[in-house]
Amino acid sequence: MTIREKYKYLIENNPKYLIYKKKIDQIILEKGLSSIMNDTKWLELQREFTKLSFPPPYVEKLVTEDENEENIKIEDYPRWFGDWSPFYEEGMSIFYSIEYIKVRACYSEYRGQLINPKLIDETDKLREILKKLNIFFEEENKTFIIYGYR
Repeated sequence: MTIREKYKYLIENNPKYLIYKKKIDQIILEKGLSSIMNDTKWLELQREFTKLSFPPPYVEKLVTEDENEENIKIEDYPRWFGDWSPFYEEGMSIFYSIEYIKVRACYSEYRGQLINPKLIDETDKLREILKKLNIFFEEENKTFIIYGYR
């Protein structure tokens, strides 16, 4: 079974996820959002990010949350990695629930108290991946916003 088949099977055959999908659909309707990403694009993105030297950190804004975009921030050089694995491996949220994610292909590697951290920046590679996959994004100060809905 491919990753896509497993993902689809799990969200389409679990009553809990079917109820959650109806809730998400209602919120999308109420907010007047339009879908920009689909499961295939999210899965391609997950696969491509394994080609980077580290899994880029990200923060999610789910459709069910009321946070403003300005309140959801990611630091310039995070000291943590993003977990790009599927929801059933406790990684990303279910794709249809993601309004957008903010991603930085920058990482601050700790090297000790007396040594400055090593700063790793793969912004250009991340931009190339998004363009290659034809994924709509906005970029601001090395932070990429990838919309699931807009």
